[in-house]
Amino acid sequence: MKPRTLLIRPESRKEFPVNRNLVISKTLLNLVIFLLALSFEGASPERTAVLVMVFAGLTAWGFVRLFVPRVRSWGLGMDIAFIYLLEYQSKYLVNYFFHILYIPIILEAGISLDRKKANLVAVAAAFAALSKFMVVMKYEFNGATLSQLLFNLFALAFLITLLNYGKLQQEERQKSQLLYNELAEAYRKLKDLSCQKEKAAVLEERNRIARDIHDSLGHRLISLIMQLEMGKQYRDTNPEKMEELLDRCARGAREALTDTRKAVKALKGDENPGIEGILQMINEFRRDTGIDIQADISVPDLTPEAGRVLYRVVQEAITNAVRHGQATFIRVGIGSDGNRISFEVKDNGSGGEYTEGFGIRNMRGRIEELGGTLKIDAGNGFGIMGEFRLRGVRE
Repeated sequence: MKPRTLLIRPESRKEFPVNRNLVISKTLLNLVIFLLALSFEGASPERTAVLVMVFAGLTAWGFVRLFVPRVRSWGLGMDIAFIYLLEYQSKYLVNYFFHILYIPIILEAGISLDRKKANLVAVAAAFAALSKFMVVMKYEFNGATLSQLLFNLFALAFLITLLNYGKLQQEERQKSQLLYNELAEAYRKLKDLSCQKEKAAVLEERNRIARDIHDSLGHRLISLIMQLEMGKQYRDTNPEKMEELLDRCARGAREALTDTRKAVKALKGDENPGIEGILQMINEFRRDTGIDIQADISVPDLTPEAGRVLYRVVQEAITNAVRHGQATFIRVGIGSDGNRISFEVKDNGSGGEYTEGFGIRNMRGRIEELGGTLKIDAGNGFGIMGEFRLRGVRE
């Protein structure tokens, strides 16, 4: 599985909504500058009327852009055109008050547009502002006009650089916030996944406890029940035999307690009954129940995990043979082929139709956890067979 790459969409393409207070503040500032420019102009009534009409158009267009966001970027270009027209209508080659009107446009572009579009608007405004100085130098080229051109050039360049720095800082904050949000979301998902895994682990542990208690106690209780039933038969005819059976029942009860403790120990992964434990369990069951059990085990050694699984499977299988099948003979076979273990438990009890109960489901679950398979043969008697691969063992 390839590692997931955290993608951050650049926020430099994002345009921000026009702030109504910004537009109003800009309009009031433009009005003050325009009144100063008219005072400086001292123009004739006709020229003054033209200048007022152009400024009114500039102001009206600013409010149009407020309600039509789609014209935001090229709408600022229209603002530049209005201001250039004001300078063109001025009787002076350079009216510095009209010249100052370019600055609010550059500031608004830097605030409301993404960095690329803001730079385009700023460059266009700077070119329009400097074009008047170029016209002046055409008619009067001297050190004063050249110094004015260079001063305005560097002033505008400084302003544009300052705005770019501010935009870059803003983009970095946005990227950091986006990264934080994505990391927070990833942390939340990991936490949810961890909780789900923890719940699954708790459920798995509960199932494991239920299986071990079912397998160990069920096996012992079946032996106790059968011995008590035989004790009833010897109660009047053979008291000594009944006494012997009662002793076995007491011993079986103590062994059931021991098995319960072993089951608790096995939950910690410490139990490893192995082949000797399986043979001992078969012999004890044969002794307690009187059932003829033939064991054919040709496995040199087992891993702790495989030993625990086979022990529980064989224990459950022979217990079911007596409890459900009323079997009198059981054959247990365990063999190996390299790193594969095969097993079969066959009895002469009643076969036919059957329903998978808790015990068979437990056996199947244990084998499948090792990557193996389990099959049932209920045609002639009842047989359970399966195989699995030893983990951590090379062929």
